[in-house]
Amino acid sequence: MTDCRLWNEPVLIVIGTTKHPVRSTGEAAWLLADRWPVVTGKAFIRALKACAAAIDGKRSTAFARLALIAAARDAGLVVEA
Repeated sequence: MTDCRLWNEPVLIVIGTTKHPVRSTGEAAWLLADRWPVVTGKAFIRALKACAAAIDGKRSTAFARLALIAAARDAGLVVEA
């Protein structure tokens, strides 16, 4: 199951020359799993776990959103939140 509920505020993450608007925890999980340039490090792992927990209803979607932003900053990506 993916979380299709939209976040109150989307996050724009730039990877390379591509802008990725992230509007939900499901989109965040997809971006982390399929497009993330740095698949190591504590912030990346924390964001993956946060998305999984939010999708399972164990954490809030806001928690997953903040974890995604932290992982993006840790990876040196441009973030607009």
